[in-house]
Amino acid sequence: MSMSSDTPHDNLTLSEADLAACRPIVGEGGHVLRALCPFHGSDRQRSLRVQVHSGRFVCFACGAWGYMDTARAQWREEQQRQAAFRRPPEGQQHVLHRRQPPPPRARPPAAAARKPSADPPAPRASAPGQPDLSQQLAAFQAALPGSRGATYLQQRGIPLALAQQLGVGYAAPGRWPHKARDWRGGRVVFPHTTPDNRLVNLYGRAVGTAEQVPKAKRHDHLPGAKGYFNATALQSGHGPLWVCEGAFDALALLAAGVSRVVAIFGVQGWRWDWAREVRALVFALDADPTGQQQWRQLARQAALRGKRVAVLPAAAYGGHKDVNEAWVAGTLAVDAWSTPAEEPGARLAVPADLYEAWEERVAIMLAYGHLRPADAARLAWEALQGGQPSSKAAHAGQDDTHA
Repeated sequence: MSMSSDTPHDNLTLSEADLAACRPIVGEGGHVLRALCPFHGSDRQRSLRVQVHSGRFVCFACGAWGYMDTARAQWREEQQRQAAFRRPPEGQQHVLHRRQPPPPRARPPAAAARKPSADPPAPRASAPGQPDLSQQLAAFQAALPGSRGATYLQQRGIPLALAQQLGVGYAAPGRWPHKARDWRGGRVVFPHTTPDNRLVNLYGRAVGTAEQVPKAKRHDHLPGAKGYFNATALQSGHGPLWVCEGAFDALALLAAGVSRVVAIFGVQGWRWDWAREVRALVFALDADPTGQQQWRQLARQAALRGKRVAVLPAAAYGGHKDVNEAWVAGTLAVDAWSTPAEEPGARLAVPADLYEAWEERVAIMLAYGHLRPADAARLAWEALQGGQPSSKAAHAGQDDTHA
């Protein structure tokens, strides 16, 4: 199936049969399908991304977007159920009949398919008090290409296709739901989600530089529950989970080649109950004193839970305050992460190219050497360097053996 140059690229419909013919593969822990795009006829790159829970799709090559026909059918059924629920009892219908407006005229199916408001998808249930988050986010996502938000993303070193893949949108001036926090340049919008990809909130970053936007106006989260940006990374992906503070930091790490990243929206946003299945963590928090103090605290908590921890030190930012600033300046060194030792603030400098070998040695020592995690980490690194085990670690292993 192909699409001519004069065919609209917005709010298209894709059938299950058409999708199956585009050789889809499962990605992101089963939450997303990646397929060849039937609208511009790609046969090599799987540029079409389909969200399983909502049925929304977008092609990052030609810009075509819309919804699966099954999602539209589910939405229509839900609308009919809601209408039946709101209909008054039969005994009261004759009383209200004269006050009811005439039914709307039937709309041709083709015209309905071209209007974004005609057939929105059936979104996963939002948090209490936020009934329209999914529809609002879909509208913001559709408004992103060619907007001030897209220009702002480019200024901060973020490719538009990457931002779209992560569900980023743009709220033009006057469109942000929190009217008291509206901004004349609009806001780049990021979804708050849970690990199972349930949308619970929206975050808007005012478009403009620090000089242009007052600090009090820069960041706004809608009232209600909070989640993470790219929270599905907690349950999917390979390798350690990278943890950063801001959504732009997460996008910068992904652009730099890190495959598994989550943004926790501030240093106090971490939730251990969401990270039970995560085995290894890399903290890439801001280089300010608060961020540096927080990663040390989280590293200690992670060690108590038996997790492996590493950190991207402040030196990896090249003198800049956070990941995104360093990425824009070209000084971000994602390969400079290291492993914290037992002493607060100390680190074992395990280069990224030696990490797999070091990790394997740590696992063997933990399984057969009866060592504490910090001691196993130190001994494994000394073995890789060809050094002698430290007496402290050796005695710790003996003590644990006889415990």
